[in-house]
Amino acid sequence: MTKFQAKVTQDIPANRLVGLGGINTDGNPEEGWETVYLILSKKGWLPDMVSTLDLEKDSIVTVSVKGNPSWNVEASTDIRAGTLVQSDDEGRVKPYSPKDGNYIGFTTHAVNEGEVVEIVKKFGGPLPTKQVEAMSNTIRTAQDKDYSKMTVDELKSLLDEKGIEYKNNATKKELISLL
Repeated sequence: MTKFQAKVTQDIPANRLVGLGGINTDGNPEEGWETVYLILSKKGWLPDMVSTLDLEKDSIVTVSVKGNPSWNVEASTDIRAGTLVQSDDEGRVKPYSPKDGNYIGFTTHAVNEGEVVEIVKKFGGPLPTKQVEAMSNTIRTAQDKDYSKMTVDELKSLLDEKGIEYKNNATKKELISLL
């Protein structure tokens, strides 16, 4: 575990995604030489950590980095289990959209807006434009389809395109429930 002191740049509620800042983050280049700053994560960022308590602007806090493989983060909207997620502009998580930047992990359970969801960290970047277009078309088409009419291979292909993990020996019913 690593511990260090950091200055909070704005009020940050508990269970929000947080990034680190350095020189001139707070508009004071002299202070920044010896100061680490905590910044509320923005849409598409790869956050460095998650807040576990409410953090007050301008306070100096002790940060403990524990290397946990999962984080508990507030959801900005209803999210299903197994969904790839990314940061929104308030440091909450939302379902991954390639056009909005990087994803940071996937949910372990379903939640409603404002609830805290556990995410398993699995960082990834946006896909090349052609893949994003193909993925968007596939997802749009799939939303209108009756999954029960699709084959197991088609369902697995759709899950792969969405970045949703599944067991190789999963049944058709299990694959459909992931979608």
